Amino acid sequence: MIQFKRYPHVKDLIIHYTTTLNESSILLMLEQGIKDEHDATKFAQFVWQMIGQMGTDSEESINVLGRTDNTDTIPDIDYEISLHLANLGYAEIWDKVCDEQ
Repeated sequence: MIQFKRYPHVKDLIIHYTTTLNESSILLMLEQGIKDEHDATKFAQFVWQMIGQMGTDSEESINVLGRTDNTDTIPDIDYEISLHLANLGYAEIWDKVCDEQ
């Protein structure tokens, strides 16, 4: 299970967007953990997809978790995801995916 200790709202956003973007495999990773490099890459790519959708939702004033603009949480997302992937030994995957964006 992936735990977000400093910014627990990151988990809420991920759960919301796994549903919105129909990414049940990401929800499974959230519940069961990231098992390998493939999972880490897929999770990191999803996070960027989620961030893109957050921007779209903000522009369209779509209410997500009680707010129409969650883009101010991007630093929180980066902190939690980079820390988690680094702790698993996948920091370079997060860096690579971020560089591709």
